[in-house]
Formats: sequence, C-alpha cells, structure tokens
Amino acid sequence: MFTFTLWLNLFTIYIPFLIFGLLLPNYIRKTLLFGVNIPEEVLKDEKVLILKKEYRRNYLVSFCIIVGLIIFFAFRGNDIRLLNMGITIAIMVLPINYIFIHLKTKKLKAAEGWLINRKQVVMISTSRGSANKMPSMKWFLIPAVITIFTWLFTMIMYPHLPHRIPMKFDITGKVIEYGNKGFSSAFGMPLSQLAMVLMFYYISIVIGRSKMTLNPSKPKTSVEQYLTANRRWVAFTIFTATIICLYFAYQQLMIIEIIKTSGVFNMVANIVLIAAPILTLIILAISTGQSGSKITVSTNEERDEKLVNRDDDQFWKLGIFYFNPQDPSLWIEKRFGIGWTVNFGNPIGVILGIITIIVLGWSIYSTTK
Repeated sequence: MFTFTLWLNLFTIYIPFLIFGLLLPNYIRKTLLFGVNIPEEVLKDEKVLILKKEYRRNYLVSFCIIVGLIIFFAFRGNDIRLLNMGITIAIMVLPINYIFIHLKTKKLKAAEGWLINRKQVVMISTSRGSANKMPSMKWFLIPAVITIFTWLFTMIMYPHLPHRIPMKFDITGKVIEYGNKGFSSAFGMPLSQLAMVLMFYYISIVIGRSKMTLNPSKPKTSVEQYLTANRRWVAFTIFTATIICLYFAYQQLMIIEIIKTSGVFNMVANIVLIAAPILTLIILAISTGQSGSKITVSTNEERDEKLVNRDDDQFWKLGIFYFNPQDPSLWIEKRFGIGWTVNFGNPIGVILGIITIIVLGWSIYSTTK
C-alpha cells in the first residue's frame, strides 16, 4: 500500500507540479515578470533571461531536495500520512522561490528604469463578446443531478444501515476505518457534493465577471484572448465539478453498501477520477496561459510600443496579494500563476481571505490527523 501511494503521489502530484513550476514563467502575460509590471520588449533582455534561469535552477534544486527528504523519511517509517502531508510542504516551495525572485525583479526594474519616458495607461474591458459567450450555467445541472441521486440513495438506504458504517477506504476499496451511523457520517459525502457544486458554480460566475485588464499595446488581441480563456476556464469548472461529484457518489455508494467492487476496479476508478482533473488542468494551463496569452487570435493588430500598462506594483504585496481600496473590483487575475485572487482592499475580499485561510488550515490539519 505504501509503495502504491508513493508512486501515485509521485506521478499525479509531485512530478506534474515540478513541471508546472518550471514552465510557469513561459505562460505568464508578456507584460509581467515574476509579478512585476514591465514593457513587453524587455523580456529579451539578458538580465531578465538570467533571472528566469536563476528561478528555474533554485526551484528545481529546492523542490527535489524537499521531496527527496519527504520520501526518504516516509520510506524509513513506512508512513503514508507523511507522504500525503509532504504534498503541502512541496507545494510551498513554489511561492517561496517566487517571492525571492520577485524581490530581485523589483530591484532590477528600479535600477534599469524600464518605465521611464513611457506613456502609462489603464485599459479595462467590460465587454463579454457575443461570439465568445460563456458555456451555459445549465451544464451545472449534471453535477447537481448526480448530487440529488446520491442524496436519494442515501435517504433510502439509511434506515437499513448497520450501527457501524465504513468511513474510509484504501486505494483498493478495503475499509480502513468505521464510524457510528449518524447524519454527519452517512451524509458527509452528499454534503461535500453540494458544497462542490455551489463552489464551482460561484467560481464560474467569478470568471465571467472578473475585471479584464488589457494590454494597451494590443487591446483587440488582448480582449479576444481574455474571452476565449475565460470560456475555457468556465468549461473546466463544469467538468471538474462533474468529476468530483461522480467520485463522491462512487465513494458514497460504497459507504452505504449499494456497490462492492474488486480491488483492481476500485484502484483504476480512483486513479482515473483523481488524475483526470489534474491532467486537464495542466493541459489547459499550458495551452491557454495567463489571460489567454498562449491563445492565437486573428485580429491583424499591430503593437503600439509607446503604450504600457500603468505601473500598479504598489498595490501588489510581494506580487501575490492585491490591496487597492480605490478599486471596486472584488476579483482580479493573479500576477503570477493561473487563476484569480481577491482584492484585499475590499472588505468582502478580507472576509473571503480569512475563510480561505481557515479552510486551508483545516485541510492541512486533516491530513496530519
């Protein structure tokens, strides 16, 4: 069991995340360098190329050392819990390396004066484009129906369940923990399904309404890339919500003993249902890039090198946390990485940030129990 978990974590989490971190600078907007606002043409500067090489070297070495130590100590103690807990530790390697290079980039920008004598503008698009409509929210009926059926099956079977019911399974479907029958134990999975559907539905709304800050040197191209990227990400949230609800439904049917599968089938089902969203995320991130920067669109638009984005680095703390009380936007695209973050200058953003910290803290605690 330990060996299988090791290989599973290695090929579905550790190696993909290592590759993702190494390639990430290639998929950020060309007007950003490690969370710092820059003119597009300086990306070819020798000092910039050296910074990118330094980031990749530092990340590769530190990630391999950390993961190697995790695997070494977990292997010595045959400790699956340490393997799983190590995932959180390994993921933290990326932001630590990023912050280090981000601070060096800010110093280089100030020393080189990249934005001196440049016309700085802010260009925002509120158009969503008739030709690039988001996928219909009705697609969320699929995971919603899966959730409803899971609830119905659980309600029907609940009176017939024994006083002790399965709570946790290993990768082969063998029960490793039982619990007393009750609402929380019997309906835990359906409640999780409901939470996932609501969460991904909200994320889809956020993606469609998030502020689109355009590249002023090529605004038409930028808006088309944004719209196409947002459409892809909404489709991904629908797909992921469906897969997760299927996975929880499968687990719930085992808990209430409607289905009993072989070890091989259960192993394959777990791998497929866990790996599918992860692999799809990696492929989507690589093919789309930040703000759709990797999407090719035909606009026949020439770049205006005289215009650059307004220098708003002061609102981005460490290039990660956006704090701008004057900006009414709640959600804004990340400076580094793929996805969105909240405006911590907005009171609602602060509340969401606190909730996120609590949820992450509870998740980390749960893996170490």
